[in-house]
Amino acid sequence: MKDIEVAINSMEEQLMSCKTIKLEDFDSQNTLIVIMDMNNGFAKAGALYSNRVENMIDGIAKLSKKSLDKGMKVYAYTDNHVENAKEFDAYPSHCVSGTEESDLVESLKELEEDGLKRIEKNSTNGVLAYNPLKKDLEIRNIIVVGCVTDICVYQYAVTLRAYLNQHQLEGQVYVAKNYVETFNIEEFHDGDLMQLVFLKSLMDNGVKIIDLEM
Repeated sequence: MKDIEVAINSMEEQLMSCKTIKLEDFDSQNTLIVIMDMNNGFAKAGALYSNRVENMIDGIAKLSKKSLDKGMKVYAYTDNHVENAKEFDAYPSHCVSGTEESDLVESLKELEEDGLKRIEKNSTNGVLAYNPLKKDLEIRNIIVVGCVTDICVYQYAVTLRAYLNQHQLEGQVYVAKNYVETFNIEEFHDGDLMQLVFLKSLMDNGVKIIDLEM
């Protein structure tokens, strides 16, 4: 037990030492903001709803608006599942296509008029639905925010980092730890612990963990 406590304390110290980077420090011409699953099914109601995710809505909406105003691309991935989705073998039915759950939260939906791009996905890994690095060769910085840290955020960021490595491409994948969150279920999924462990694992996989400042 003591060894586990030491490991947790070590992870916390490493994450506390992460850099704070201002949004304005990124080049708007080659920076992409990726919002993961800030939809009604995770942030408002449904089988996978979490108030921890709901509490991020305002901050992510403000970040998205400021990014768009600076001329950055902003992509919002959202679960949009077929009714018999294979994913439902592992998770409860959620965000079925055509339902309110699959819609982005209203404050992000409104930003589609300002250039926010909605991307629908039928699995936990958004890269399989749309890989921005294959579509826009100017992208050098990808900043990932949203939910949930240990599933969709994690898979997306690690996959893009591996893609850059595989093809010897210049670029960085960032996860803004003050703009990502996971859920909590007592005796099943400790949100604080999973947040800590998976942020550390992202770091170990070459993803840059930062505090993002507007």
